[in-house]
Amino acid sequence: MEQNSSRLVDLIMEFRDMLPTDCATAQAIDQGEPWERVALRAMEDGYIEVADQFNNFVEICLRREA
Repeated sequence: MEQNSSRLVDLIMEFRDMLPTDCATAQAIDQGEPWERVALRAMEDGYIEVADQFNNFVEICLRREA
């Protein structure tokens, strides 16, 4: 489970590298906000339509790495 958690952090940081510094999603990641809040910021910034898409994205990425 710890490996999945570590991979999740890696995936989020890869996503973060693609974001402009001044967007709310990037700031939420930089501030270490909970992933649910990061998902809401991504929705507000227009990167995803609903917060569940963020969770689905993360789950799919983790499954591919397993």
